[in-house]
Amino acid sequence: MFGGSFDPFHVGHFLVAQAVWELFRPARVIFLPCSHSPLKKSRPMASDSLRLSLLRGGLRGVPWAQVSDWELRQKGPSYSIHTALHWKSVHPGSELDWILGSDQWSQIRSWRNYRELGKIVRFLVFPRPEMPKPVRGLRMRIIPMRFDLSASDIRSRIRLGKPVRGMVLSPVERMIQITGSYR
Repeated sequence: MFGGSFDPFHVGHFLVAQAVWELFRPARVIFLPCSHSPLKKSRPMASDSLRLSLLRGGLRGVPWAQVSDWELRQKGPSYSIHTALHWKSVHPGSELDWILGSDQWSQIRSWRNYRELGKIVRFLVFPRPEMPKPVRGLRMRIIPMRFDLSASDIRSRIRLGKPVRGMVLSPVERMIQITGSYR
């Protein structure tokens, strides 16, 4: 499971998910755009429907990727524990992994019921930018991939009229241009 704002979905997100698929061979990587992160003060810039469309467009034809609107359909903030409990009930015999960057990993103790979440999932953490440090009682594996690309940098470039080619997948770039998003 790969949760986040995906505002917008970019090449870094894709490459991390692809690395997880290649290294750990899950049945699929499920992208879960959140409606509102409880740890962020502001909501995503783009609408839920646009972010969902960008993910679906960018991942079309990728056999190991699945996009779910489950978190978007929930009321209130998106808590990872609720998402993990839902997916565990849908796939009771499956091992669940949670993909996140070390920037989020460093805040894991502030997540709602993070210890309970750690009993349900194994965390797959990529350096962003620092290497993740173990947290006692939580199962964590490092994804050996680092990228210094952020959605906020991409949004800023778009606002300034600068190109984002190579930073987002081609279908995502076209959809952003067509919709005029992030201007």
